[in-house]
Amino acid sequence: MGASTIVVAREDLSIPGSADAGKNGAARSAADIEARFFNVVRQFNPDVVVLDLTGTPSNGTTTILKIRRRTRVPILVVCEPNDPLMREYCLVGAAESMKAPVDIMQLNQTVQHIIQLTKNSRDSVESEPSQTQPVRFSGLTLYTHENRLTGADGSTVKLTTSENRVLIHFVNNPWILCTRDALAEALYGSRRPTSDRAVDVIVTRLRKKIAELGGPAAQRLIKTEFRRGYVFVAEVSLGAPPAIGWVGPPLHARTA
Repeated sequence: MGASTIVVAREDLSIPGSADAGKNGAARSAADIEARFFNVVRQFNPDVVVLDLTGTPSNGTTTILKIRRRTRVPILVVCEPNDPLMREYCLVGAAESMKAPVDIMQLNQTVQHIIQLTKNSRDSVESEPSQTQPVRFSGLTLYTHENRLTGADGSTVKLTTSENRVLIHFVNNPWILCTRDALAEALYGSRRPTSDRAVDVIVTRLRKKIAELGGPAAQRLIKTEFRRGYVFVAEVSLGAPPAIGWVGPPLHARTA
């Protein structure tokens, strides 16, 4: 494997070794630090972001969600050995978490492992589901450009535009916490309402329609994370399901 590009950042997204002072020696604002981080990510397109959460009392899940909303670059978290949120970091979008102090060889091996897994994932699914690609999960198929969901037996339910947008967001982010803010942004953009109630109503309707096709078990594909959002717990693949055809010896017409 060739050279890897890594960006190291602290919880506030400041980059160690970078100029943290603005003009006339004034400290940079949080917005400036965040903007600089994402500019660096866009410029260098790193293979992995190493997020250093050691020595910080705040909630690092907020930082992970900030990164995840704007880029899909893999995140490796380095945290304190007794950090109670270590499991949460992976739930909200980190690829891996490591306890400090970190051995440099172990760090390198973990980074290379994440890069290889990311490459394998991109090879198997070259792009996120788009408005023209059917998406399969748990025996169901979402035809995104038709607002249509079908079951294994061919039965179909129509989705509203809002339900379709929410389901597209879920299949683009399986096994990752989708916050209500992120879902509201997918639905309404910058005009999103301040209340979470609209998102919850749409998710409830979507669950019922999924259950119509896949049964009660399929309703649990959208898992509620109390006060935080939802996690879509399903393996996702692209393309329409294979056509059902005859398997066996060829049939021959009977002759008199």
